This record gives sequence, structure tokens and C-alpha cells, in this order.
Amino acid sequence: MYQEILSELLYSLFNTIPDPFFVIGEDGTYLEVFGGTDRSLYDDGKPMKGRNIYDFMPKEFADFYMQQVRRTLEMNCLNAFDYQLETNKVVLPEFNGPGGTQWFETRMFPLKTPYMGQRAVTAQIINITERRNLQKKLRELSYIDPLTGLYNRRYFLERVRIHLMEKGRAHIMLCDIDRFKDVNDQYGHLAGDAVLKEFAGIAKDVLKHNHAIARLGGDEFVMALTDMTDEEAFAMGESLRKQVEKTHFHYQSQVLSIRISIGIARLSYEDLEKSELIADADRALYQAKASGKNKVCLFDDSVRGL
Repeated sequence: MYQEILSELLYSLFNTIPDPFFVIGEDGTYLEVFGGTDRSLYDDGKPMKGRNIYDFMPKEFADFYMQQVRRTLEMNCLNAFDYQLETNKVVLPEFNGPGGTQWFETRMFPLKTPYMGQRAVTAQIINITERRNLQKKLRELSYIDPLTGLYNRRYFLERVRIHLMEKGRAHIMLCDIDRFKDVNDQYGHLAGDAVLKEFAGIAKDVLKHNHAIARLGGDEFVMALTDMTDEEAFAMGESLRKQVEKTHFHYQSQVLSIRISIGIARLSYEDLEKSELIADADRALYQAKASGKNKVCLFDDSVRGL
């Protein structure tokens, strides 16, 4: 009598938990379906009971999931894994969950004895979409310069290295705002911040590619130019310099005249071995500054020793 009451209690508890809990046979049949009552996170999985995973899941996903079932049975221990699922591709009589693409974690464990005549696993499902989205947002924020909204040095250099590995060449364009200290000294650091933000907007408009622009720090910015000759890269630098030169920068009632200096260097696949990818562009920028500012200079070996 006690065992019957306990079994009924456990069955009731399993059916009221918010997260789904499955018993899945070695052949892919969902032998038991419990829980999953939170409709903000899950569709009703009860119709899956007695059906094979290939009957209601996309084949590619079913292949992946059954591989995990077999792996769990072979390892004979807990198997935890994450996956992404387009829920609208699951064949169910009714969609009453959150819909769209969701992230889930499965904690799968092998049953010690056969269930309904076959080896089987238990699978606890947890919707981790919110956690994934938060992690993605935090990761993106770690790459963003909070003042300008541009990417930072770390992200930029990662992207450049990936591009060089895939394409083999690029140009680095390093920009510095001329006499930026004078702006801060005369009008205050809030004016300097306004100049930096406005320059970032101009750079994005000229280059048309947010991922290729980053703020290194202070008044230095770096851009990656791809699929260009030296002449085209130089012309792009000139376009940016001229656009800044003709722009009236505003801070409160003040109209500020801003100029920039630019250094450009060509990178190739071999440069991946360098510890500092922007060193040659920095040398070219130094040359632009030394020759009177408000200039664009293309790096060559003659300035390497400067």
C-alpha cells in the first residue's frame, strides 16, 4: 500500500515539474514524458510519448540526439550537452511554448535496467536561452568601447588575425586626432568625448563597416581595409581625412575644427607571426605627424627605423 502511494506521489510530482523529463529508448522512442509545465519555456511535450524522435524532429537534429543517447549508454554515466533547436520545425499538434529558436541543455543518464523491453536513458531538459543571450550580451560588451560604441583593441586584433588566416592580406589604417590635447585643455574633457563620438560616426559612414573599426584608446582609432590595393587604401584614408576636415564638430555652443593624421600599412599572412600587427601602421602615423599633421602616410621599409 505504501509503495503504491509513493509511486502515485512520485508520478504526480514528475508531471508538475516545470522542466520536461523524458525516458528515451535506445531505438529513439519516447517511452515516458513528464513535466514541462512552464509554457513560457516549453511546448507541451505530452504528444511525444510513444512516438519515435524521427517522427517529430528534423532528421539532422534527431541524428544528433540519438548519437547522444548511444554515447550515454556506452559511457554509462551522466552526459550533459547544450544545443540549439528551431522549435517551429518540431511536429506537434499544438505550439503553446515560446516559439522561435531556443537553446536547451540536456542532462542524460542511462537506466540501470531495461525499460519496456529495451535499454533507455533519462533526459532532463532545461531551457537556457535567457542564459545564453545574457552570456552573448556580456561577451559583446567586453568587446565594446563604452564611449564610442566601437569595438575595442582586443576584438579588432582577433578579427584581423582571423581575416588574415582566411584571406591572407589586409591594410591597417591607424588614425590620430591632431592636437586633441588642446581640445581637452581649452573646452574640457566632455568636449573631447563629444569629438571622439562624432569622429566614430564619421569613420563608420566612410568605411561602411562597423566590425572593421575600433578605438585603441585615447584619441587613437584603427581600421581594417580589405581587398584593396595600396592606392585604394591610401584613397580611403584621404576620403576619411577630407571628410573630417570639412566637418564642423559641435560641443554645446562651440564649433570645433578637427583634423586627423593617418598611417596605413599592408599586412599579409606572414604578419600573423608578429606580436603587434599595428606596429607598421604606427610608424606610418608617426611619419604623418612629423611631416606636419593632417596627412595620410603609407608605410614603407624606409620608415621602419624611425
